[in-house]
Amino acid sequence: MRSLVIGATRGLGRSLAELLAKNHHDLFLVSSNARDLAPLAAELTSRYGVRAFYLACDLAAPDPAALHAEVKARLGGIENLFYIAGLSLRDRDSPPIADETALRLVNVNLTSAIRLVNVFFAELAAQHGANIVGIGSVAAARGRRINSIYGAAKRGLEGYFEALRHRLAGQACKVQFYRAGYLKTGKTGGRKRFLPALAPDAAASVIVANLGKDLGAVYLPRWWGAVTVILRLLPWAAFKRLDI
Repeated sequence: MRSLVIGATRGLGRSLAELLAKNHHDLFLVSSNARDLAPLAAELTSRYGVRAFYLACDLAAPDPAALHAEVKARLGGIENLFYIAGLSLRDRDSPPIADETALRLVNVNLTSAIRLVNVFFAELAAQHGANIVGIGSVAAARGRRINSIYGAAKRGLEGYFEALRHRLAGQACKVQFYRAGYLKTGKTGGRKRFLPALAPDAAASVIVANLGKDLGAVYLPRWWGAVTVILRLLPWAAFKRLDI
Protein backbone atom coordinates (compact mmCIF):
# COMPACT_ATOMS: atom_id res chain seq x y z
CA MET A 1 0.00 0.00 0.00
CA ARG A 2 1.04 3.60 -0.63
CA SER A 3 -0.20 6.29 1.71
CA LEU A 4 -0.08 10.08 1.80
CA VAL A 5 -0.11 11.53 5.33
CA ILE A 6 -0.73 15.27 5.49
CA GLY A 7 0.24 16.66 8.87
CA ALA A 8 2.72 13.87 9.57
CA THR A 9 5.34 15.08 12.02
CA ARG A 10 3.56 15.53 15.34
CA GLY A 11 0.90 13.95 17.52
CA LEU A 12 -1.62 11.79 15.72
CA GLY A 13 0.00 12.33 12.31
CA ARG A 14 3.34 10.99 13.50
CA SER A 15 1.76 8.04 15.29
CA LEU A 16 -0.23 7.21 12.17
CA ALA A 17 2.84 7.42 9.93
CA GLU A 18 4.73 5.06 12.24
CA LEU A 19 1.89 2.53 12.36
CA LEU A 20 1.38 2.61 8.61
CA ALA A 21 5.10 2.00 8.08
CA LYS A 22 4.93 -0.89 10.55
CA ASN A 23 2.13 -2.28 8.40
CA HIS A 24 4.35 -2.06 5.30
CA HIS A 25 2.88 1.07 3.71
CA ASP A 26 5.20 3.13 1.55
CA LEU A 27 4.71 6.72 2.61
CA PHE A 28 4.69 10.27 1.39
CA LEU A 29 4.81 12.63 4.37
CA VAL A 30 3.70 16.27 4.28
CA SER A 31 4.02 18.85 7.01
CA SER A 32 4.57 22.53 7.61
CA ASN A 33 7.32 21.48 10.01
CA ALA A 34 10.27 21.09 7.65
CA ARG A 35 12.80 20.36 10.39
CA ASP A 36 11.27 17.04 11.45
CA LEU A 37 10.34 15.57 8.07
CA ALA A 38 13.72 14.23 6.94
CA PRO A 39 14.58 12.55 10.28
CA LEU A 40 11.12 10.96 10.44
CA ALA A 41 11.32 9.62 6.89
CA ALA A 42 14.81 8.24 7.54
CA GLU A 43 13.71 6.60 10.79
CA LEU A 44 10.71 4.88 9.19
CA THR A 45 12.82 3.61 6.31
CA SER A 46 15.49 2.28 8.67
CA ARG A 47 13.09 0.63 11.14
CA TYR A 48 10.53 -0.84 8.76
CA GLY A 49 12.21 -1.08 5.37
CA VAL A 50 9.55 1.00 3.60
CA ARG A 51 10.01 3.84 1.17
CA ALA A 52 9.32 7.18 2.83
CA PHE A 53 9.39 10.46 0.91
CA TYR A 54 8.44 13.89 2.13
CA LEU A 55 7.64 17.45 1.21
CA ALA A 56 7.56 20.50 3.48
CA CYS A 57 4.89 23.01 2.59
CA ASP A 58 2.80 25.66 4.28
CA LEU A 59 -0.51 23.89 4.85
CA ALA A 60 -2.29 27.22 5.00
CA ALA A 61 -1.32 27.81 1.36
CA PRO A 62 -0.33 24.55 -0.36
CA ASP A 63 0.23 24.00 -4.06
CA PRO A 64 -2.00 20.97 -4.80
CA ALA A 65 -0.71 20.43 -8.34
CA ALA A 66 2.92 20.48 -7.20
CA LEU A 67 2.23 18.00 -4.40
CA HIS A 68 0.33 15.70 -6.74
CA ALA A 69 3.19 15.75 -9.23
CA GLU A 70 5.76 15.02 -6.51
CA VAL A 71 3.75 12.11 -5.11
CA LYS A 72 3.32 10.64 -8.60
CA ALA A 73 7.02 11.01 -9.30
CA ARG A 74 8.11 9.40 -6.03
CA LEU A 75 5.47 6.74 -5.34
CA GLY A 76 3.67 6.44 -8.66
CA GLY A 77 0.38 7.18 -6.93
CA ILE A 78 -1.38 6.40 -3.65
CA GLU A 79 -4.14 4.16 -2.31
CA ASN A 80 -4.73 6.11 0.90
CA LEU A 81 -4.95 9.81 1.73
CA PHE A 82 -4.97 10.95 5.35
CA TYR A 83 -5.64 14.61 6.13
CA ILE A 84 -4.48 14.80 9.75
CA ALA A 85 -3.36 18.44 9.73
CA GLY A 86 -5.09 20.80 12.10
CA LEU A 87 -4.44 24.18 13.64
CA SER A 88 -5.83 25.64 16.83
CA LEU A 89 -4.69 28.56 18.93
CA ARG A 90 -3.25 28.18 22.39
CA ASP A 91 -5.59 31.01 23.35
CA ARG A 92 -9.20 31.62 22.30
CA ASP A 93 -9.92 32.28 18.65
CA SER A 94 -13.14 34.23 19.17
CA PRO A 95 -13.44 37.46 17.20
CA PRO A 96 -12.03 39.96 16.89
CA ILE A 97 -8.68 38.44 15.92
CA ALA A 98 -6.17 39.35 13.24
CA ASP A 99 -7.48 38.66 9.74
CA GLU A 100 -4.30 36.75 8.86
CA THR A 101 -4.81 34.45 11.85
CA ALA A 102 -8.47 33.86 11.02
CA LEU A 103 -7.58 33.01 7.42
CA ARG A 104 -4.85 30.60 8.50
CA LEU A 105 -7.22 28.79 10.85
CA VAL A 106 -9.81 28.35 8.10
CA ASN A 107 -7.26 27.30 5.48
CA VAL A 108 -5.42 24.65 7.51
CA ASN A 109 -8.58 23.17 9.01
CA LEU A 110 -10.85 23.30 5.95
CA THR A 111 -9.81 24.93 2.67
CA SER A 112 -6.50 23.11 2.24
CA ALA A 113 -8.13 19.77 3.02
CA ILE A 114 -10.68 20.33 0.28
CA ARG A 115 -8.05 21.39 -2.24
CA LEU A 116 -5.67 18.52 -1.51
CA VAL A 117 -8.35 15.82 -1.47
CA ASN A 118 -9.70 17.25 -4.72
CA VAL A 119 -6.43 16.95 -6.60
CA PHE A 120 -6.09 13.24 -5.70
CA PHE A 121 -9.79 12.40 -5.83
CA ALA A 122 -10.10 10.96 -9.34
CA GLU A 123 -7.35 8.39 -8.93
CA LEU A 124 -8.49 7.38 -5.44
CA ALA A 125 -12.14 7.03 -6.48
CA ALA A 126 -11.15 4.60 -9.23
CA GLN A 127 -9.14 2.25 -7.02
CA HIS A 128 -10.44 -0.80 -5.20
CA GLY A 129 -9.42 -0.67 -1.54
CA ALA A 130 -8.59 3.05 -1.54
CA ASN A 131 -9.39 5.26 1.44
CA ILE A 132 -9.83 8.97 2.09
CA VAL A 133 -9.54 9.76 5.80
CA GLY A 134 -10.12 13.05 7.60
CA ILE A 135 -9.78 14.19 11.21
CA GLY A 136 -12.37 16.53 12.64
CA SER A 137 -13.05 17.59 16.18
CA VAL A 138 -15.72 17.37 18.84
CA ALA A 139 -15.37 21.17 18.89
CA ALA A 140 -17.69 21.16 15.87
CA ALA A 141 -20.58 19.71 17.88
CA ARG A 142 -21.89 23.11 18.95
CA GLY A 143 -20.64 26.64 18.41
CA ARG A 144 -18.66 27.79 21.44
CA ARG A 145 -17.01 31.04 22.41
CA ILE A 146 -13.56 29.57 23.06
CA ASN A 147 -12.79 28.30 19.55
CA SER A 148 -15.44 29.71 17.26
CA ILE A 149 -13.35 29.80 14.07
CA TYR A 150 -11.65 26.44 14.63
CA GLY A 151 -14.98 24.80 15.45
CA ALA A 152 -16.69 26.33 12.41
CA ALA A 153 -13.90 25.15 10.10
CA LYS A 154 -14.02 21.63 11.51
CA ARG A 155 -17.80 21.56 11.09
CA GLY A 156 -17.30 22.53 7.45
CA LEU A 157 -14.69 19.77 7.08
CA GLU A 158 -17.13 17.22 8.46
CA GLY A 159 -19.75 18.36 5.97
CA TYR A 160 -17.26 17.96 3.12
CA PHE A 161 -16.32 14.42 4.14
CA GLU A 162 -19.99 13.53 4.51
CA ALA A 163 -20.49 14.71 0.93
CA LEU A 164 -17.47 12.66 -0.21
CA ARG A 165 -18.95 9.57 1.38
CA HIS A 166 -22.23 10.22 -0.42
CA ARG A 167 -20.39 10.80 -3.70
CA LEU A 168 -18.58 7.46 -3.37
CA ALA A 169 -21.49 5.43 -2.00
CA GLY A 170 -21.36 1.91 -3.39
CA GLN A 171 -17.92 2.42 -4.93
CA ALA A 172 -14.62 0.79 -4.07
CA CYS A 173 -13.01 3.81 -2.41
CA LYS A 174 -14.12 4.34 1.19
CA VAL A 175 -14.34 7.57 3.19
CA GLN A 176 -13.78 7.70 6.93
CA PHE A 177 -14.07 10.70 9.22
CA TYR A 178 -13.13 10.97 12.89
CA ARG A 179 -14.53 13.41 15.42
CA ALA A 180 -11.53 13.52 17.71
CA GLY A 181 -11.70 14.50 21.34
CA TYR A 182 -8.71 15.66 23.36
CA LEU A 183 -5.46 14.04 22.28
CA LYS A 184 -2.36 13.87 24.45
CA THR A 185 0.10 16.31 22.91
CA GLY A 186 1.88 17.83 25.90
CA LYS A 187 0.38 21.21 24.98
CA THR A 188 -2.93 22.27 26.48
CA GLY A 189 -2.69 25.99 25.78
CA GLY A 190 -3.08 26.70 29.49
CA ARG A 191 -6.67 25.40 29.49
CA LYS A 192 -7.87 22.71 31.86
CA ARG A 193 -9.36 19.63 30.24
CA PHE A 194 -12.54 18.41 31.92
CA LEU A 195 -12.33 14.98 30.25
CA PRO A 196 -9.37 12.59 29.72
CA ALA A 197 -7.21 12.78 26.62
CA LEU A 198 -6.57 9.89 24.22
CA ALA A 199 -3.03 8.80 23.35
CA PRO A 200 -2.18 9.42 19.67
CA ASP A 201 -0.97 5.83 19.30
CA ALA A 202 -4.37 4.52 20.42
CA ALA A 203 -6.17 6.82 17.98
CA ALA A 204 -3.87 5.73 15.13
CA SER A 205 -4.62 2.08 15.87
CA VAL A 206 -8.36 2.68 15.50
CA ILE A 207 -7.89 4.53 12.21
CA VAL A 208 -5.68 1.84 10.66
CA ALA A 209 -7.98 -0.96 11.84
CA ASN A 210 -10.94 0.77 10.15
CA LEU A 211 -9.36 1.16 6.72
CA GLY A 212 -11.62 -0.27 4.03
CA LYS A 213 -14.78 0.06 6.14
CA ASP A 214 -17.80 2.20 5.33
CA LEU A 215 -18.27 3.80 8.75
CA GLY A 216 -19.29 7.40 8.32
CA ALA A 217 -18.21 9.62 11.22
CA VAL A 218 -16.65 7.95 14.28
CA TYR A 219 -15.87 9.49 17.65
CA LEU A 220 -12.36 9.12 19.07
CA PRO A 221 -12.83 7.79 21.69
CA ARG A 222 -16.42 6.61 21.22
CA TRP A 223 -17.72 7.95 24.55
CA TRP A 224 -17.40 11.47 23.15
CA GLY A 225 -20.61 10.72 21.26
CA ALA A 226 -22.59 10.80 24.50
CA VAL A 227 -20.84 14.00 25.61
CA THR A 228 -21.68 15.83 22.39
CA VAL A 229 -25.32 14.74 22.56
CA ILE A 230 -25.55 16.32 26.00
CA LEU A 231 -23.94 19.52 24.73
CA ARG A 232 -26.35 19.74 21.80
CA LEU A 233 -29.41 19.12 23.97
CA LEU A 234 -28.41 21.51 26.74
CA PRO A 235 -30.90 24.40 26.84
CA TRP A 236 -29.56 27.74 25.69
CA ALA A 237 -30.22 29.31 29.09
CA ALA A 238 -27.73 26.85 30.62
CA PHE A 239 -25.34 26.53 27.68
CA LYS A 240 -24.66 30.25 27.40
CA ARG A 241 -23.26 30.27 30.95
CA LEU A 242 -20.58 27.67 30.17
CA ASP A 243 -17.05 28.96 29.61
CA ILE A 244 -16.17 26.36 27.01
